[in-house]
Amino acid sequence: MSPLLTAPRAAALATAALAAILPAAAWMTGATASAAPSGTAVAAPSQAPERKCTLPGGLAELSGLAVSRRHPGVFYAVNDSGNTNQVFAVDCSTPTGRLAATLTVSGAANTDWEGLALGKDAAGGPAILVGDIGDNLGGRAEITVHAFPEPERLADATVTPVTHRFAYADGRHDAESLLADPVTGRMYVASKLIGAAGRLYRAPLPPIPGQVNTLTAVGPAPVFATDGAYSPSGASYALRSGGPLGANTASVYDTAGAKLADVALPAQSQGETVAYADCANLLVGSENDTQIWRVPLPPEAAPGCGSTPTPTPTPTPTPTPTPTPGDLRLADPGPQKCTFNQPCTIRLTATGGKPPVRYAAGGLPWGLTLDSASGRITGRPWGSGTVRITVTATDSTGATAGAAFPLTLTWF
Repeated sequence: MSPLLTAPRAAALATAALAAILPAAAWMTGATASAAPSGTAVAAPSQAPERKCTLPGGLAELSGLAVSRRHPGVFYAVNDSGNTNQVFAVDCSTPTGRLAATLTVSGAANTDWEGLALGKDAAGGPAILVGDIGDNLGGRAEITVHAFPEPERLADATVTPVTHRFAYADGRHDAESLLADPVTGRMYVASKLIGAAGRLYRAPLPPIPGQVNTLTAVGPAPVFATDGAYSPSGASYALRSGGPLGANTASVYDTAGAKLADVALPAQSQGETVAYADCANLLVGSENDTQIWRVPLPPEAAPGCGSTPTPTPTPTPTPTPTPTPGDLRLADPGPQKCTFNQPCTIRLTATGGKPPVRYAAGGLPWGLTLDSASGRITGRPWGSGTVRITVTATDSTGATAGAAFPLTLTWF
């Protein structure tokens, strides 16, 4: 976590501090269902939840869960911020889960991996999507999703992802829920708020690699949403809330965003994950709790079971044109260094394209500003450490070019 002092970070830090002093009674444990939010009717599962399997060692900070489409009985799992850049394949076909493979995601740091989903790769095959989407302190100008094909054979391996960059249309948000429509492959992210309902955001289809894609709000999300998943039927999706700041329930919606049911989940101290075992059953888990539960869904929360959805044609990606000498280019500034509260200037340089060219930057520390016309970043920065700055140039035709570079702030 960067120590830079920005106004959004300070406000978010106050929120985090408030959350930390809420009554400890909210931390509930055991196998009973937690209370629903006031005024919300919670449907009982059609059958009692059952203990599915226990997690192998190394997943104490479980933050994402996704069920394999190639390997029966297997799900994928990740830990959150401060942990390794690895996805773990867990065989949950017996009461004691077994680590079947460790997939190391090359070139991808675990800033705050909070979401995991199964989507589609460019060829239409199953792809593992790792959501680096957490932002507890409101300091991220953009978030990322790393995508790579689901392996046909489970074995330890290093994988090279395609990384998609996203920013919200309405400002920064914390999020822990990454979903993918199994029919179209479109990705969704749900924001997480303390004491207020979040929102579901839709990604463009397809997202364009190498540029920042805009996430647009399209539907509701529950209070303190900690994970989400699409039903394999494609007819519904679930967003869960979890302790200590949310009720342990899964809110199930149809594809139009209408709520079908709130389903009680086993009470776990830090309910973090949800996935569909199949269209009629959920899998849920928690940080600091090795138990994975299977939760049957009531009939009203399981539309489309027993039928195969009619696939919606996936839009054909627009081919990326072969660059020509006149195309817009933004030079990589390379590593930069500034001194605390001392004058600093960084120049952005674009070539090609059709004038005028406008510049934008994300991740600048407090005290530095960008002149969008000249591409000059100037000011006296406050803070210390190294941050990643993302910059874009846009010409009069709407063509864009981007770059990213590390900026190190020193005291002297």
